[in-house]
Amino acid sequence: MSVDFTQNYFEVFELECSNKIDSAKLEKKYLDYQKEFHPDKFVNATDYEKRLSLQITSFINEAYETLKNDYLKGMYLLKIKGHEVNENNTISDSDFLMHQMNLREEADEVKLKKDFNISEEFYKKINLLKKNCLDEFEDSYNNGLYDEASTKLHKMKFYISIESDLRRNN
Repeated sequence: MSVDFTQNYFEVFELECSNKIDSAKLEKKYLDYQKEFHPDKFVNATDYEKRLSLQITSFINEAYETLKNDYLKGMYLLKIKGHEVNENNTISDSDFLMHQMNLREEADEVKLKKDFNISEEFYKKINLLKKNCLDEFEDSYNNGLYDEASTKLHKMKFYISIESDLRRNN
């Protein structure tokens, strides 16, 4: 029973270290690991084996959750490159700040109207903005522009936040 805890998450799942990964391969490998290491399989094992199973499962779950989430995966890719990102950093781009205010107002209007069609259109808009951020992140990351890539992730986090707020209130 072993997993190499020194490997990065991409290596653990035998995936290319990239923003675009093979989701089917990730899912299959994750399920294989769950079958092999899940704590339920070690109910009658030694205390050491139980602890090891929990550690491996925890590591695998964290890796899986990170790689299947575009935002977390982007943060992790930057971390691998030695570019630690301060998640509490704010964006000082005045145009983007105005854009944020406008989107927040639009989100508030969507909440008040409680109209399914308006909500769906707003979600589509937010998803497109998130996708654009992800595409721009990938371009910046692939060109070694890690500060710029980090900024794209911060913008993406804003869109994720608006979407989460809206879903929570609907």
